[in-house]
Order: sequence, then C-alpha cells, then structure tokens
Amino acid sequence: MDVVVLVSGGIDSVVMCKLIEKQGDCVLPLFVDYGQLAAKKEWSACQQLLSDCGLPKSERIDVGGFGKVISSGLTDRTKDIYKDAFLPSRNLLFLTLAASYAYTKGCKVIAIGFLDEKEHLFPDQTQGFVVNANFAINSALGDNYIILTPLIQFSKSDVIKMAEKYKIPLGKTYSCHSGEDYYCGKCVSCKELLSSGEENKIIQFRKGE
Repeated sequence: MDVVVLVSGGIDSVVMCKLIEKQGDCVLPLFVDYGQLAAKKEWSACQQLLSDCGLPKSERIDVGGFGKVISSGLTDRTKDIYKDAFLPSRNLLFLTLAASYAYTKGCKVIAIGFLDEKEHLFPDQTQGFVVNANFAINSALGDNYIILTPLIQFSKSDVIKMAEKYKIPLGKTYSCHSGEDYYCGKCVSCKELLSSGEENKIIQFRKGE
C-alpha cells in the first residue's frame, strides 16, 4: 500500500516514515513550504534524513504565499514565536495538499504526525479534527480516503526513544520554528522538547535567553 506521508525534517515525521515502512507499506514523502521561517532548515534536514534512513526522496509543494498573508509567529519575525504560534487551518492545508497529491498517485492513504492529543495546543491537532477533515476530503475528491495518525498515542519522549531504536540521527533533525542554526528554546517545538526531558539528545538545541 502506498502512503503519502507529510514530512518536515523533524523527529516525528521521520519516525512516522519508518513505522509505516516497517509495516511493509511504500512511503511517499511530501514536504510543504507554507512560508514558515524554518522552511530552508526543515527542507535541508528532510532531504538529508530521508537519504540517511534509506527512505524515498520527498516531493515538495511551495505555497509560501499562505504564510505571508495568513501570518503567525511561525511565518513572521515581528510576531511572538510562541504566543502567536497558531496559524489558522495550517493542518487542514497540509491534509488537503497531501490528499490532492495522493489523488495524482492513485493512492488513498495519507499520514500526519500528530502526537498524544492530551498535549495539544491548537484545535487542528486532535482526532476529532482528523475525522472532520477526512469527511471534507472524501467529499472534495468523491472517494474514500484514509488519514493515518500513527503517533497519536505517543508523547515526544516516546517518539525520541523510537527514533533511537530505528537509529535515526537525532542531530540531523530540525524541529525549531525559528529557522536559526541553534534551537531558540522559546517556540512550541522547543518547549515540547524541553518537556520531554530528552532535549540533550538534540545537539543543536540551545535554551533561549
């Protein structure tokens, strides 16, 4: 079975790829540039990780204008990278693009790397959102698609342990929203790593001032 997997160059997405591959399915990675500050770093990490882990090359979709017009702390340096982190409909955009790409590949399964929803901050990170998005995609494409969330029962700490099990080079991942060389310690992703207690395994990490 072919599965379109949304990838970002972070720990979660590459672990998700390995889980799907281990099940015997074919991974079709898809990277989305939505105008995020970290797009360049994420794309570079994504390409390197997929290669190092023996995974297929990723396709890239550029919708950078989205983040410029519908801005947030993820796309605009004048906004607070944590307090203003919510980018309306970002995950709905991801799933729509993934489903459209899947359609062109004759594939009906897509995957997104949501973690345990007990820790979610935004409304588009829950199973309820996934169910509703799935209905919308099915209606839009006139067929039955499946949205997988392989990590939905796991914490960040759990995922990092899985990454180590699969020998994923954690130092080559990139998960900070700042787009800088060293992790800012302030964004949602950095705070998630800090709360996991596993941040010392990410060698680029630096706590913010």
